[in-house]
Amino acid sequence: MVRLIVVVNDVDEKGAAVPLRYAATAAALDAEVELHCVGASVAWLRQGAPGPALLQQLRDALDAGARIYACPQAMAANGLTPEALLPEVAGIRGAAALLAAGFAPDARFMNF
Repeated sequence: MVRLIVVVNDVDEKGAAVPLRYAATAAALDAEVELHCVGASVAWLRQGAPGPALLQQLRDALDAGARIYACPQAMAANGLTPEALLPEVAGIRGAAALLAAGFAPDARFMNF
């Protein structure tokens, strides 16, 4: 099985459709997909923050099997606590965890 690590850095809500579409499509093709929100993109993951279209796109990716993670450094920079995250967020993973996942022999990166 292939693992796809989708890194989303400083993409606003309007630009979220593309990385989320790739994440959902790869998961639907039976790839193991991790979507890592870093930089300003972590703001999407705040409860009540995503608009209806973004929330639906996040749920589509999750329904297909993708897992979504928030960067702890980005959370701190954006004043976001773990309790404020959407319940759909699988966890908090920093740079080391992101790189470890991507360096696995079966992994590939996509960066947005």
